[in-house]
Amino acid sequence: MSKEFDAEDYEVEEKALLIPVEWLSKEARFKIIETLISTRSLVDLARNLGVTPTAVRKYLKRDTHPSDEVVRRALAIMEPYEEEKIYTIIIQDILSALKMLYESLDETYRNRIQKMIKENILQ
Repeated sequence: MSKEFDAEDYEVEEKALLIPVEWLSKEARFKIIETLISTRSLVDLARNLGVTPTAVRKYLKRDTHPSDEVVRRALAIMEPYEEEKIYTIIIQDILSALKMLYESLDETYRNRIQKMIKENILQ
């Protein structure tokens, strides 16, 4: 089930570039790799991510985490049936970080964050 890049994949690649992967936690990165390996061989996944099979093994053992570039490639190669799970991982991770920030601030900044979310996201 290896996905090779061709002209039709440009839209998917562009979409992957818009996701702020640099904000993702190590745990979210591990979960994305685990999602991808569940339907691919280790060798196929490594080839498509542009890393060695040893690197993928290290991600799976949580010895090292995937770089921003590897995560971008992972998003570019995900299959349609993997999108919901991977996007859910990303959304939950970013919302969790935002919640931690929100809870660490005093009421003045909490009100500002609420206003900013309403104006910029919920509009």
